[in-house]
Amino acid sequence: MRTLPVGTADAVVSRLWPEPNPFVDDPVGWVDDKLGEFLWSKQRQIAESVLANRYTAVQSCHDSGKSFIASRLACWWLEAHDPGEAFVVSSAPSQSQVEAILWREIGRAHRKGELVGRITSGQVPQWKIGQEIIGYGRKPQDLSNKEEAMAAFQGIHARFVLVVLDEACGMPKWLFDAADTLATNRNARVLAIGNPDDPQSHFAKVCAPGSDWSRIRIDGLETPNFTDEEIPEELRDLLLAPEWVEERRRRWGEDSPLYVAKVRGLFPEVSDSTLFPPALLRACQERELPGTDKGTYGCDIAEEGEDETAIYRNRGGVIRLVQTYSKQSIDKTQGAIAALLRIRGDVPAVIDSIGVGVGIQANLAAEGLLAHKFKASWKPIDEERFVNRAAEVFWTLREEMAAGAVDLPPDGEDDDLIAQLGSIRYFHNPKGQIYLEPKDKRKKRGLPSPDRADAAAMASIPTGGLATPMSQATPFGSDENFLTKEW
Repeated sequence: MRTLPVGTADAVVSRLWPEPNPFVDDPVGWVDDKLGEFLWSKQRQIAESVLANRYTAVQSCHDSGKSFIASRLACWWLEAHDPGEAFVVSSAPSQSQVEAILWREIGRAHRKGELVGRITSGQVPQWKIGQEIIGYGRKPQDLSNKEEAMAAFQGIHARFVLVVLDEACGMPKWLFDAADTLATNRNARVLAIGNPDDPQSHFAKVCAPGSDWSRIRIDGLETPNFTDEEIPEELRDLLLAPEWVEERRRRWGEDSPLYVAKVRGLFPEVSDSTLFPPALLRACQERELPGTDKGTYGCDIAEEGEDETAIYRNRGGVIRLVQTYSKQSIDKTQGAIAALLRIRGDVPAVIDSIGVGVGIQANLAAEGLLAHKFKASWKPIDEERFVNRAAEVFWTLREEMAAGAVDLPPDGEDDDLIAQLGSIRYFHNPKGQIYLEPKDKRKKRGLPSPDRADAAAMASIPTGGLATPMSQATPFGSDENFLTKEW
């Protein structure tokens, strides 16, 4: 803003009618001029949509710079509008997503551009000018329902309000509704952005044709590392890499819901036969159980080929990867499991006893280690409902998930497991019994063997009986033949 001598007519006019910020209608120019940063074409499209539209929904692949552009738009919003007239509210499904992702990026931009005010950290990160709050981030758990959220938002009064819903697919509908209470004037804007993981989410509805939102999709195969779009070389390492996509294509399969969402930026088509729907998996990934139980190992054994040996441990519903091995000899695999069982002699292992797993389980048991065999083809305990033991084990795991008793690795920590679980289908035979899609049918769909899912399911077998919830399972040994006898 130009400076004029105090007391002049021009100075009075300047105070009453200040010149607008030159970047108030140019977020792309602001990022370039103020921060010296480059926005690629889709990021520019998002910025222009937020400028022009009251509601913008962005369904994006992995590593497209979505949190980066959301953070820059938040900073531009507060800098381009007059202090005291602008406010930014953000939310994300978890505390780490609020503070460690979006507000971490906001903090970087704030320091880089030497922007106005200061940013605090903590449960609710805030942007302040003096003692006045002009922006903050909260997770949904801070607001237990729509009424609380609306009450919290009602205290925000500003001419220019920007609401950013990061990782929007994990946001409940009531939070979208609460955001609406802030977007009541024509100057307000709402940006919902995230991976399109769950086709049953409210985010999917606002991204669907016919919604009144401006909709943008970012396909990973159309990001700069896959096209001839010119960008600064230093940005290429920050965007989706062809090597990563090819690895996931082989490991997840192009038909996998996770591949469809994280690579293609599409909501996966989830049928009624999907055993673990995306919403169920996400709920388990966001859950935090204590995991204090000694637990059980689940071991899916692979021969020296393309499949991998996977070992998981389930401690009171907290399922985590222990080790994986590819193209490893049988002796080394047996030695690795033996080492685990000796570390904690009271923690049993359930071993897939088909093929090479038969010998490994027998050898470990002969050494006095708690190695129990499991065969997917065994008869189930509940023969009226299930075709075989595998269907029973996986269905029991599904029921435990729905009951809130399972804690899966958070997003990005073990996506291979989530992809495999999400691609499992189940069906009913003419008798009404449940069975899982055969693995040869999976291969025809271009899906790999679900080694990690199998190991995680075996680690979840209730030790006192498959019909017993994990939380009430009796210790190994209460029925010493439970896992070893043929039913």
